[in-house]
Amino acid sequence: MRHLIGIDGGGTRTTLAVADESGREIVRRTGPAGLVDPRRPAATAEMLAELAREALAAAAAPEPVAVLCAGLAGVGNAAEREAVRASLARAGIAERVLIRSDGEVALHGALGGRPGILLIAGTGSVGYGRAEDGRVARCGGWGLIVGDEGSGYLIGRVALTAALRSVDGRGAPTELLPRLLEAIGLSTPEAVPPWVGRAEKAEIAALAVHVLEVAAGGDAVADAVVREQAGGLAAHAGALVRRLGPWTQPTPVVLHGGVARDRTFGSHMERALAALELPLVLRPAAADAVAGAVHVARDALGSDT
Repeated sequence: MRHLIGIDGGGTRTTLAVADESGREIVRRTGPAGLVDPRRPAATAEMLAELAREALAAAAAPEPVAVLCAGLAGVGNAAEREAVRASLARAGIAERVLIRSDGEVALHGALGGRPGILLIAGTGSVGYGRAEDGRVARCGGWGLIVGDEGSGYLIGRVALTAALRSVDGRGAPTELLPRLLEAIGLSTPEAVPPWVGRAEKAEIAALAVHVLEVAAGGDAVADAVVREQAGGLAAHAGALVRRLGPWTQPTPVVLHGGVARDRTFGSHMERALAALELPLVLRPAAADAVAGAVHVARDALGSDT
C-alpha cells in the first residue's frame, strides 16, 4: 500500500498526518512552528523530515511515501519554496514533494476542494478564494504594518489606542485600559508605549481575547473595535467574490483561526458579511488544513502537475 503525508505548518505549530492512498488518516503528530525563515529555509525541512519519520514509525509505514504535501507559513517567495522542497526531497521522505502556503491547504480543507472563500483571522489575517472554474486568489495578508485587518494583532493594537485616547479625554470611557494593563502586567498608561515598542506581534495579538471579552460584556468602545475589525475582514470576502466571479449560486464563506472562532467576533462577522449585500452563506469547515494537505497529496498521485 502506498502512503501520503499532509502537513500544516503555521506560525504557532506544525501538524502532520500520515494517510493511506485513499486519504484515510492513520496517525497525526505535532511539532514546532512551520514558519519558514528565509535566512535558513533548510532548517524547516529538517524539522519536517524528523517529524515525518516519527509519524511514519508510529504508523508502521515505510519510507518513502508516494507524495508529501506541506502547507507552510512564509513560502510566498518562490526561491524559499523551492529551497524547502529540494531539502525535503533530498531527505528521502517522499517520492514527490509539494510545497504550498498554509493558507492554500487550509482553503482546500475548509471547502473540501470546492468553490468558496476562506477568511483566516488568528494572530494575522488573510483571505483565500476558489472560483467555480478552479481559479484561486488571495486577498490581504499584507502583515502587521500595512494589513492584518480583523486579526488578533490589530484588535489588540487598536484597543490599546482606544484605551489611551480614553485616558486623554479624546475618546469615550472604557473598561479596556484596566483590563489590558492587568493582562500586560503594567501599572500605568505611561508604561504602555515602551512595552509596545518591545512586544512581539504574538504578544499584542494575545490581547485580543481580553478585548473580545470586554466587548461581550457590553463595553461600547471595545465593541466598536471588534465591529471595525470584523468589517475589515469581511471586505476580503467582498473583494474575492467580485474577483472570482461569476458565481452560479451563493458563495460559501468559512471562518478559520482563533479570533474567527470567538462568538462575539463571529456575530459581528455575520452582520458585516450581510452588510455587503452579496450572495454569501457562512458554513462550517469541511475539514482542517492538515486534511486539506492530505487531499492535495492524494490528488497528485499519478499526476505530473
